[in-house]
Amino acid sequence: MNNDFALYMSLPETIFRTTIKHFDDSSSEDMKCGDLDERQLLSLGLDNISAKVDPYRLIRYDVPLSNNYNRLYGEMHPLEVKGRPISHQECVEVLFDELKACSSEFTLFGWGKYSHLITEMIDHFRYGNGSPFYSLSLNDAYEQRIIERGYKSPLVVIKDTINSVFRNNNNIGVQLNLLQQVKLDLRDSRLSKFDRKEDNYNGLGITVHDIHAQQIDLIRFQKFALGWEAWLQFQAQDHFGLDTTDITNSVFNKFHFFRIWFFLQRHRDFAFKPFFTNFKASVRLSEY
Repeated sequence: MNNDFALYMSLPETIFRTTIKHFDDSSSEDMKCGDLDERQLLSLGLDNISAKVDPYRLIRYDVPLSNNYNRLYGEMHPLEVKGRPISHQECVEVLFDELKACSSEFTLFGWGKYSHLITEMIDHFRYGNGSPFYSLSLNDAYEQRIIERGYKSPLVVIKDTINSVFRNNNNIGVQLNLLQQVKLDLRDSRLSKFDRKEDNYNGLGITVHDIHAQQIDLIRFQKFALGWEAWLQFQAQDHFGLDTTDITNSVFNKFHFFRIWFFLQRHRDFAFKPFFTNFKASVRLSEY
C-alpha cells in the first residue's frame, strides 16, 4: 500500500457545493409563512382551497365539493355552498386531514415505497415549528439514487477523473492537482435528484423532488499499488415549502393538495412554518 499520496492531501475537503442555491437559505420565498392576507391569496386564484371547508369563512360544507369543481365544471362558487360554522382549530384539523388524504395521489395511494415520508413531513409541518426534518429512509433513498451512476453522475465523474489523473501522470507533484481537477469536472456533473418517473408515485417526488442544495466532501483517499479507494460524504437540503411560482403553476394549481399546503403556510391567520429537509449519504468509491 502506498500512503505517500494520502499524506499530501489535507482531508476532508469539499469538492463540490452548489453556488446558486445555498444551504440554510431562509430568505428563499418558499420559506415564507403568514405573509399573505385573503385578498392576496384570492388574487393568486386560491378561492377554492378545500373540498371540505371554506377556510376564509370558517365554514364546513354540508356536502364535500368535487376537486377542481369551480375551474373545470363551472359549478357553484364557494360562497353559494351551504355549511355550518366551525372554529379555527377545527378548520386546521380538517385541512391537515385532507392534506394527508390528498397526498395519496402521489404515493400510489399509500403503496409507494416511501409513502410514509409525506405523512411524517405533513406532521412535522404542523407540529415542528419550522425545525429541520431528518429521516433515515430519506438518507437511504438518497444513497440509492447516488449509486445508480447515471450519465455524468457525480460518482462517474469523480471515478473517471481520478483514473485519468493517475493514468496520465505518475509523479506526486502532478498528482497534487487531483483535487483541483475533480472540483473542476464536477461542475459539469448532473446532481442526483428525485425527478425520475417512478418518483412521481413512490413518495419521493412529492416530498423532495428538486433538491435545493448539495455538497460533496472527500473524507478519505488512499492510493495503492494497483488501485485507489475514496470515501465520499454527500449532503443535501431541500425546502418543504411553496412559493408563488409553485402555486401558480398550471399543473400544481389544479390539486387541492398544493392549494391547502400553500394556504396553511402563507395565510397570515394560519402561518404554519416551512422547514429544511436534511439528508446525507456516505459512499465508498474504488478502482483496483
